[in-house]
Amino acid sequence: MNYLAKIGAAMFALVIAFSMMSQCGRQSEPQAARAPQPAQPAEITLREFSKGLDLDAVTLLAKKAKDAPDFERLLNSQAEAVNNIDLNEDSKVDYIKVSEYGSGDQRGFSLTTELAPGQVQEIATIAFKREPNGATVQTAGNPSLYGPGSYHHSSFGLTDALLVGWLFSNRPSYSSPYGNGNYPSSYGRGWDRRDYDRYRGDMSSRTANSTIRRSSQPVLSPVTSPNADKVAAKARALANPTRSQRSFAPANPSANRPATSSPPRSGGFGRSTSSGPSRSGGSFGGGK
Repeated sequence: MNYLAKIGAAMFALVIAFSMMSQCGRQSEPQAARAPQPAQPAEITLREFSKGLDLDAVTLLAKKAKDAPDFERLLNSQAEAVNNIDLNEDSKVDYIKVSEYGSGDQRGFSLTTELAPGQVQEIATIAFKREPNGATVQTAGNPSLYGPGSYHHSSFGLTDALLVGWLFSNRPSYSSPYGNGNYPSSYGRGWDRRDYDRYRGDMSSRTANSTIRRSSQPVLSPVTSPNADKVAAKARALANPTRSQRSFAPANPSANRPATSSPPRSGGFGRSTSSGPSRSGGSFGGGK
């Protein structure tokens, strides 16, 4: 009898243990289901837009320009095909406006576009520091589009950059006369945006043998662009996402663009954080 009692007690203990393990498993399943899944960084979403302007190619393009108006013309040339950016998602390439800033031995250009009247976004800056035999150049993507630490730098010799001589001459600063609805005849109303994969392939071939280097830190002491705060509302929000925004960042950013609370053709990024309307021909204006 003692032997049977021991077997019975052992079986009863096994049943109790199995029941407790099953109950613990059922309780843990909802918690696992509720656990948040890792979200893709919101910057990945923004970088989909920045794919339309290759900063290495922009830096090389500056070497071809003789002055700021010529640089702006080359930036918005369909033949050069460096500009393929479409921030307001109307399938047309946005006009990029060039505004000069800086003084002394360090000058620069701010590259902006206008998503809709009064909605200005700075895309990038290109800075030059005068050296004894030329200039050091640094192109930096606006963090709201390119993410933090996107610097592209090279050196310009006196013989390969007419722009350097013009830039450090004694003259009035250049500010583009163009703005929303006011474009040069060479640009018209813009042209169709090219496929991103084809564009990246063309730019990679163009810049493959360049001496441009990339870094996560600047090589020139920072001189703040007057358009640095010209960041569209959506870009600012996604560059500093809240917890809910992080959880809704798409897992496949190449297949999804950032959501917009208004129709894309009215300005894909939403309202500008700048105060008041842009001034055509002023340092704070923009293109299309």
